[in-house]
Amino acid sequence: MEKLSSQLHDAIIFGNKERADEIRNEIALRSNIVKKAQNNTILINTILNDEKTSAINVYNFLNKVFGESWWEWEFETIERLLWIKYNAALESINRDKIFAIRHVCRSDGAFSDWFEFNQVALSFSGCIADFEYLRNPSPGMVINAVKTLNHIRPDRNGSFGNDVLKYICICLINDGVYSPPPSLVFLIKDIMKGMVAQSTSSNWLSIMKRYNKFKNNMYSSVDENLIDIQAKRLLKAEKAASAYAT
Repeated sequence: MEKLSSQLHDAIIFGNKERADEIRNEIALRSNIVKKAQNNTILINTILNDEKTSAINVYNFLNKVFGESWWEWEFETIERLLWIKYNAALESINRDKIFAIRHVCRSDGAFSDWFEFNQVALSFSGCIADFEYLRNPSPGMVINAVKTLNHIRPDRNGSFGNDVLKYICICLINDGVYSPPPSLVFLIKDIMKGMVAQSTSSNWLSIMKRYNKFKNNMYSSVDENLIDIQAKRLLKAEKAASAYAT
């Protein structure tokens, strides 16, 4: 750039307008390339160095910069290319997230095996999967996992095995959620109905109506009854899932 500036100065001094215009265009072109490279590095570091970046955004980003077959590569190759091309070094949480994404791209296990679903649900939400002892995902993590799996693997058409569906219900019930969250209602309602008391499932419609009022701030008071308590828990789960997905 310094050489071009010197050449531009000489062209102007000697009155060579055509040459001066050519040099100006070259400087503008090079400046634009450098600016774009700097902006790309900033974007990449923001996405990959932010532990709260959603698994969906990480997946979309890797597809964009490496193509849709990146998950076929060895993990060391992915890390090396991120460093060489973008000077981006993966921290533990996002490294684990990419491991989980890559595994889901290569295997259907998370759709049929409850343990694999458990592990990717933790990884997708920023909690590093631990294979030494079982940690249950929260309702928000479960909802986020289903959304993320469906995004990464649209070829599965939202189909999950019974073991995974039962496990999702168990996770929700263990956290005191006895009504299907709106995001999962059509996926788990039949199985969940057989896992909760009939007196609870008979109130699902009322719970959903109350949830919608809570969601739209259309309420004046919150009562300590089954319907209000469950509606509040659904709202909390859905908001947590949205936070994980952004």
